[in-house]
Amino acid sequence: MEKLGVGIIGIGGVGINKCAGVKETPYLELIGIAEINDQKREEVSKKFQVAGYKNYQELLKREDIQIIYNATPNFLHAEIVVESLKSGKHVFSEKPMGLTREEIGKMLKAEKESGKYLQINFEMRYSIMGKRIKEIVEAGEIGEVKNIFFIHCPGGAGFVKKEGDWRADPLKVGGYYLEEGCHRIDLFRYYMEEEIEEVEAIPAPELRGPGKWHRGYREPACTLCFFPKGKLANLVTLQHRGVHPVLEPGMEHKLGHEFSTSLMGSEGSLRVDFWEKYIQVLKFEEPFGYPSLKRTESYQGISMYKLEHDSIGFFLDFAKRIIEGKKPFMSAEDSAKTMAVVFACEKSFNTGKREKVNYKFT
Repeated sequence: MEKLGVGIIGIGGVGINKCAGVKETPYLELIGIAEINDQKREEVSKKFQVAGYKNYQELLKREDIQIIYNATPNFLHAEIVVESLKSGKHVFSEKPMGLTREEIGKMLKAEKESGKYLQINFEMRYSIMGKRIKEIVEAGEIGEVKNIFFIHCPGGAGFVKKEGDWRADPLKVGGYYLEEGCHRIDLFRYYMEEEIEEVEAIPAPELRGPGKWHRGYREPACTLCFFPKGKLANLVTLQHRGVHPVLEPGMEHKLGHEFSTSLMGSEGSLRVDFWEKYIQVLKFEEPFGYPSLKRTESYQGISMYKLEHDSIGFFLDFAKRIIEGKKPFMSAEDSAKTMAVVFACEKSFNTGKREKVNYKFT
């Protein structure tokens, strides 16, 4: 198989993990990294025996690099994606796609003009449980999906903002839907196989006063996504119900951290628990429609990252498809549609009104 050169921009936790994943992959070669922090850059460059650049534009000049992994903070995504595409590189970028509609419009334009591919890391679609849910839906086991319920109750990151943490700055992180909610919204679109028409986002009550929020932005309590023909998806979030993993490592799911989804169809339903690692398939029994357990699929023994957040697997799939001349698993246009819903949610969150989704980008 042909070998592709990879450049990684941004060496935080995400970037370091991807360096290791690329080095272990026979059809990829890690050529260089770009990182503005001198200590990080020198340590990682030495560890993986690759070239290190302070300025990412210098990395983009390398003709032996075919793919860029953009692992920078949210507020830098658009700039780096556009420059990378213009330099003739395929790009795999962390979510969110961009912080504004204008940024996303520029990214779509750059991809089209470059003739290269851009894929955004909405990895929950690609991960084991995400794909398996989709397979069950497409097989018709629960009939037509009409209602989706997703609940996420983590331990939160505390009420005190960390100095120097870009996620504590709303102007750099964007907001809840750009940083976290986009994953769940993307799954709603993926499973329902229809586009969301309107949204309503309801803010959570203030627990400790203004500004004291998980990651620096106010959180929603509930997000309703309205589909055609009365179909509905509901995202419920509660940041400080569970014990923080730093205090009880490995015990989050036993002490309040819930991460689960349910899909209700015309013929049955699915109950999925990402922490407990199972999918239950229920069938509506005639003549009264009583739900009965059809089967339970267990995924014990598999890493949670593989099950729900397989970013490295998603990136490797992107690279392999490029080698094989295939289109990406998820197109940039599809990612932009998820972001259109994200922007509508942010607007509803601020206006307190139900908002229509605008899927047009200029």
